[in-house]
Amino acid sequence: MKAQDVESVCIVGAGTMGANIAGEFARVGCDVSITDLNQPQLEKGMGILKSGQQALIDAGLVREGEAQSAWERVTWTTDLAGACEGVDLLIEAVAENMSVKKEMFGQFDRLCPERTVLASNTSGLSISDIAAATKRPGRVAGMHFWNPPHIIPLVEVTKGQDTSEATATLLMAVVQRLKKRPILVNHDIPGFVGNRLQFAVLREALHLLSEGVASAEDIDAAMTAGPGLRYGLLGPLRTADLGGLDVFHAISEYLFGKLSAAKEPPALLSDLVKKKQLGAKTGQGFYTYSETELKKTIAKRDKVLIEFLKILDRE
Repeated sequence: MKAQDVESVCIVGAGTMGANIAGEFARVGCDVSITDLNQPQLEKGMGILKSGQQALIDAGLVREGEAQSAWERVTWTTDLAGACEGVDLLIEAVAENMSVKKEMFGQFDRLCPERTVLASNTSGLSISDIAAATKRPGRVAGMHFWNPPHIIPLVEVTKGQDTSEATATLLMAVVQRLKKRPILVNHDIPGFVGNRLQFAVLREALHLLSEGVASAEDIDAAMTAGPGLRYGLLGPLRTADLGGLDVFHAISEYLFGKLSAAKEPPALLSDLVKKKQLGAKTGQGFYTYSETELKKTIAKRDKVLIEFLKILDRE
């Protein structure tokens, strides 16, 4: 099967990720079935997809007619068996829980045609362990879209221990068909690539905040007004090349030993979680969020990301 042969796609999970992933496939002409546990969840997903598509329309990246045509190619259902019938590709976007995923993949294996490729949108759980719940581990892989998936180009295609080269090659081509930026993760390691980089930075940020080195606002500013600007275009390794590997080597010699090597979340983060101060979803985390402020923050985030995406597309 080639990327253009993928005509029917099933998305399991109608949350922020699943709903917008469905939109990406529908816009390139695929027939998409999206399924969730109940009708309220599906209706919430409909709102998420409409909002995501409208953001792209407002930015001039998608025409209204294209968005409407894509919407008409999406079927919303609570019938998992029906959604799996005849599909070429299934993407799971449910809770980040290994037990749940293994149980679901066992169902997918029974319900989908033998040819169907099964992919998980997990952000770092073992693809090999997920695939072990099926009788087709060669046709199981990771396909990790990044949030918000209708804007962020990165998709990590991760090979499990038994993932075939044909499956990995197909999914890389499918991501390119979506006009996104695939990377191939050859080894099934926790966190894959993107989250290992992201959490390395987060670990140091939490250490700096815990030690009172700087405020949360200033730590974030140190990234957004400094290396974050470069990394958005160059990444860490090309940044090192341009800065001079001798310079980066010299800094590494005195700095690496001073960086946080914490093996578990610091008390600062654990205490916030214990107090149910979970960030935007509860209105309080490192920052305080009113409903109005949260909407403004997300809208600004998406606007900046879209404008940056336009710049990258011109390169």
